[in-house]
Amino acid sequence: MKSLYVMKSGLFPALAGFFFLLVGVGAHAGVADQITVNDPYVRAVPPVVKTTAAFMQLQNADQVERFLIDARTPVAQVVELHMHTMDDGVMRMRRIPHIHLPPNETANLQPGGLHIMLFDLTEPLRDGDQVPITLVFDDGSTKEISAVVRRVEHMMKH
Repeated sequence: MKSLYVMKSGLFPALAGFFFLLVGVGAHAGVADQITVNDPYVRAVPPVVKTTAAFMQLQNADQVERFLIDARTPVAQVVELHMHTMDDGVMRMRRIPHIHLPPNETANLQPGGLHIMLFDLTEPLRDGDQVPITLVFDDGSTKEISAVVRRVEHMMKH
């Protein structure tokens, strides 16, 4: 009889909601807790350009290697992990399945190297705007960051 009262009184949905909140919080812990993100920014582009890139430093405080396997943002329809490589004297960009985060080291995502590509921008990005980005790590944990939009004066050194 008491269990029926708990269900009808609204206490059961409240307890269930609290349980799922705890589970949800736990789902975001893990590798993400071991990664510090420094200086995240997105390259400012003219309003007619629908592609840009995000850069940052990812510091892995863990004792084992980790991997950034995906990223998401509401300002782009497609987000991919990329790197630049030199191919017969020509700098080429290519999609990669993950970004390696060595133990106790920092991976630099920078122009001319590793970066996160944002394709099919859903809105123009202006200098100073904040772009929300969700980073996804190899254990499924996530880290929410905010990257400032700024002009990048120097690109790749040839």
